[in-house]
Amino acid sequence: MQVISFMNMKGGVGKTTLAVNVAYGLAYFHKLNVLIVDGDPQFNASQYLLSTKAYIQHLGDPKKGTLKEIFMPKKPGSVNTVTGAAKPTDKSKMSLGACTCSIFDGGPGRGKLDLIPSTLSLIEIETSKRGTESKLKNYLNEKATAYDYVIIDCPPTISIFTQAAILASHKYLVPIKPDPLSIVGLPLLERWLEEYSDDAGIAIKKVGLVFTLVRGPLPGAMRDAMDDLRKNRKSEVFNHFLSQATDVAKSVDRHEPVFLYNSNCKAARQIREITSEFVART
Repeated sequence: MQVISFMNMKGGVGKTTLAVNVAYGLAYFHKLNVLIVDGDPQFNASQYLLSTKAYIQHLGDPKKGTLKEIFMPKKPGSVNTVTGAAKPTDKSKMSLGACTCSIFDGGPGRGKLDLIPSTLSLIEIETSKRGTESKLKNYLNEKATAYDYVIIDCPPTISIFTQAAILASHKYLVPIKPDPLSIVGLPLLERWLEEYSDDAGIAIKKVGLVFTLVRGPLPGAMRDAMDDLRKNRKSEVFNHFLSQATDVAKSVDRHEPVFLYNSNCKAARQIREITSEFVART
């Protein structure tokens, strides 16, 4: 099992789009068992992969859990009318199946994709006691070992959820929009990652940088930014990139990856290329 976080401290760079499509591509094209963890209280990955009806049904099922239950497992149980005592329910003991939604299942040996959804109420965890950030790592190490990859879609902020993702991850990938404002934050992200991982006593490796939301025809400033990063970062930058495309936006509304929404579009080909390069790099 490899746990890999998709991270960028700047929002609006196509991070969730890339994470969802690569995770789906690993299962669909490469026949791997993949778990995607929606690590953001804004639950964008959950909205991408689940219809509103399916998402609400999962949240409303008392036998089901989300990422919130992994961080805050103990909830008050029913009160015993004889003793007056309330026995807490420990949702950390729930099976992984209870905390996941099946997104794609190709059958035995043919790949599958599962999702641990997030919820807006996850924000209540932000002020939790020290040590809460280790719970995701412990949960995945105990319950998710049957997966080839675990992809964590991180929030675009430094928070307890970002810390939890780093502690749980072996590697990280940075989706980056090639414009000066997005690129300027890259050294800040890397410095924070280095300091936090050093303090935590862990080693996390970089998979690389993937250009996203690349417009065509390519504006001069965007082309210069891409050229500069390729020159200065060399092998860190993926050879393939993801364009800004209406097919991608439409695939979100259909709750499916772009290569299933329109297998012949340019973005579908790009996702296949990025996913294959991702496999080669990891």
